Amino acid sequence: MTRLAVEPGRRLGLPAGAAVRLRCLDLAVPAAGVAAARRLLSAAELAHADRGSPSVRDRRVLLRAALRTLAGEVLDLSPSAVPLADPPGRPSVLVAGVDASCSASAGIGVVAVVRGARVGVDVERVGRSTLAEAAEEAWLAPAELAALTALPEADQAEALTRCWTQKEAVLKGLGVGLHRDPRTVLTPVASRGHGSVGDWQLTPVAVPAGWVASRAVRPAAAAPQLLSRGTRYR
Repeated sequence: MTRLAVEPGRRLGLPAGAAVRLRCLDLAVPAAGVAAARRLLSAAELAHADRGSPSVRDRRVLLRAALRTLAGEVLDLSPSAVPLADPPGRPSVLVAGVDASCSASAGIGVVAVVRGARVGVDVERVGRSTLAEAAEEAWLAPAELAALTALPEADQAEALTRCWTQKEAVLKGLGVGLHRDPRTVLTPVASRGHGSVGDWQLTPVAVPAGWVASRAVRPAAAAPQLLSRGTRYR
């Protein structure tokens, strides 16, 4: 199993103007806020949102509206005018050189938009699983499990959650998500969220206490990384 390896000291040189715009949002908003967000969405987006339960529907609406708003700031367009591919699937801004990602967990959402780079973000509430459960579920590489086990017990839950968000951020950035084995992304477990995995620069995202979020970004022109034998992804 080929892995994207950790390079904790590496810093990527992103193209000029490739700063990632991020927004953290509270998804527990009054009905009036959800109604206002719905007015920014296309008919296809609303139809997709409305296929979910009430809580899923509202989450989809608020995340999509936030994505449209942030992308509109990057493109100097009104939110409703931003050209987005219809859901479902990875968020896709239909403008060359612009990439986007979003995530939500237990009432907190994160959206990201960037020009000239690829981006993935993920947010999770701390304590979604224990170290023993993670080992049983087999999404950790052996080196990660050993590093997590060596940490003080009080630090393990947050470190484990950060490990998961870093894996998801990279896999979302690649556009493959959990269709690929998370063990192929080796994360810098002992860090506080900074490091490199292959061509991906990892950075922690500021979110409320009790959650952890990570961002992965790489130059759009970077060579695709080999995740499994014979298959390459951009």
